[in-house]
Amino acid sequence: MTRVLRGPGAKDVLLLCLDALSVAPGGDNDGEPDTRDLSGDAWSENAARLLAHARAEGWAVGHVISRRPRPGEAPWRPVAGMTPAPSEPVYHREQPSAFSSPELCEAIERGARGEVVLCGVSVQGSCLATALDALRLKLRLTVAADAVLLTPTERTGLDGFLRLQSLGLAKSAVRLAASDGLVQPWQRLRLVQGGRA
Repeated sequence: MTRVLRGPGAKDVLLLCLDALSVAPGGDNDGEPDTRDLSGDAWSENAARLLAHARAEGWAVGHVISRRPRPGEAPWRPVAGMTPAPSEPVYHREQPSAFSSPELCEAIERGARGEVVLCGVSVQGSCLATALDALRLKLRLTVAADAVLLTPTERTGLDGFLRLQSLGLAKSAVRLAASDGLVQPWQRLRLVQGGRA
């Protein structure tokens, strides 16, 4: 069992909302514009629910976007339900991995985060790149599988990486989990003897 499920108020958990600011209508998608309104899809509802849960449980929350806005560009708008709170930092990544942000890496080290949970939109393969970087940085990463928007190619790559882990060919540091499993109420287990509680 990973740290994210140990109990309510897990202070060593960081929820990263990946690229949920840069793909809204009128925003920039790293040269891959998407004019669809991405809110209302099942993934965005699950991501918004996970974000609300993280805030209620006292998890650290951060937002990662692909780059800083260029001068004269229209400001990026968040996907519905993923608006950063005033106290939540927005990190800028220059490479596909969220961990290419020096400010994010510094915040993780300073906060001694034992588990990083990832949700949001994967632009330019950022979810897979972040998973591979988590391995390099020796971080435990949980990808909220139903709260992240991935291309089919990236989903295949992530599945392949997880298969390598299960075969023992890559160190186990990354897992997929349904958002329901991450937000369900935590209950203590009771010892049962003789089939009775």
